[in-house]
Amino acid sequence: MEKPAEELARIYGNQRWIIATQAAVSAKQICRRLTEWGSDVLVVASNEGTGDLPDAPIFYTGSKGSSALGSIREFYASVESPSAAVRQAVDRFDPSGNARVIAEPHATAMTMLGRATFGVRRPTWSAWEDKMRVDQLWDDIDIARSPFRIVPIEDARAAADDLATELGTVWAADNTDGWHGGSELVSWVSGPDRYHDVLDWLGQRTRVVRVMPFLEGLPCSIHGWVTATGVAVFLPVEILILRRIDQTGFEYAGVATVWDAPTPVKESMRELSRKVGTYLAREVGYLGPYGVDGILTPDGFRPTELNPRMSAGAGVQLGVVDVPLGLLMRAEIEGLVQVDHEWLEEIAIGQRKPAFHFGKMVSKEVRDTMWVGLDESGNVVEAGSAEDSIGKITAGPAATGSYVTGEFQLEKLRPGAPVGAQVAASLNLANGKWRLGLPELAAAPVL
Repeated sequence: MEKPAEELARIYGNQRWIIATQAAVSAKQICRRLTEWGSDVLVVASNEGTGDLPDAPIFYTGSKGSSALGSIREFYASVESPSAAVRQAVDRFDPSGNARVIAEPHATAMTMLGRATFGVRRPTWSAWEDKMRVDQLWDDIDIARSPFRIVPIEDARAAADDLATELGTVWAADNTDGWHGGSELVSWVSGPDRYHDVLDWLGQRTRVVRVMPFLEGLPCSIHGWVTATGVAVFLPVEILILRRIDQTGFEYAGVATVWDAPTPVKESMRELSRKVGTYLAREVGYLGPYGVDGILTPDGFRPTELNPRMSAGAGVQLGVVDVPLGLLMRAEIEGLVQVDHEWLEEIAIGQRKPAFHFGKMVSKEVRDTMWVGLDESGNVVEAGSAEDSIGKITAGPAATGSYVTGEFQLEKLRPGAPVGAQVAASLNLANGKWRLGLPELAAAPVL
């Protein structure tokens, strides 16, 4: 694709668009592009978010949520079945009802706010996100995986007895209540003494669970993009899945591309991704980005789930592409453009730069910033100023109360190494200073 921006300007320009997104700040770049192309834009969000707001009118639905997953579900409810106040605000912007809605990547609803959504993923695609189903895909394309059992919740205890390692097992809920992610319905069951609590907690939220051995190793993922011309495959990404040190569960905190996987690992993970993308294209006509999450164990990468959508891991490494990829993805899903997979892969790999984003949603309302540095032993500590720091942690608005996020000066970190330990230490530091209610966290050991 020589001039993708010109094609997108033709598709999206001089129209009326509504951007439905939880945090209004996340719409900033899309709003800028759409207005540059002569379009009118309204943002419908649940909250401001942390950062600079888009230069566009914003209407807040006021949806909340007790967790990251809960806030997503409540926001979708607020735009799929909007209140009278929300409908009136949208109708004032679009009295003809002809505007189209750009929704977040995991959306599947064909209508929101009384208008058609544009470029949302198909139900046959999102179905592969169900953790009860995806192991069949690994088997269909001959991918090495961990043993597992899919059982009614009341039989999970016996399955765990059969599969447990020294660190226990991991139980994942089915999709009884719909899509879930961010480790919220995944439990670390470290031993029989945890059975009762986990059975009680998960039993209120699911009917069936997948039980797997606890896999020791680095949480990571591999991403690709299915286009009309083929499958683009990218490089491995570290997933910031942190462990509660009391061994009661996990906390998802983002993704990073600072880690440089060994060459054999890169090659094997990229081959796995290519097989997955080819399968999705053949079986369900898939188009767009996808990611395979898993654990890099001493025996190799073992997949645990498939995310058939644009995810944080794909987004952070594709940030080098000077094209609004979310808009490109939606236009291809609608059949309005053909993305050249070789162009996409060449740019994403050839121009890749170390980057990462981490953050946690918490219930406490905090609006503050803290600089962090390293002591003589390499431990993360609070710094007195920006000059003495390696980065900063910021707490700002979110649907649950606050979003605590951070950024580091990458040149001050060890090149090529995982950053999970620094992220865990930073969140522990913020938790101690601002009393966020987070558990004490640790990163997976580097094997």
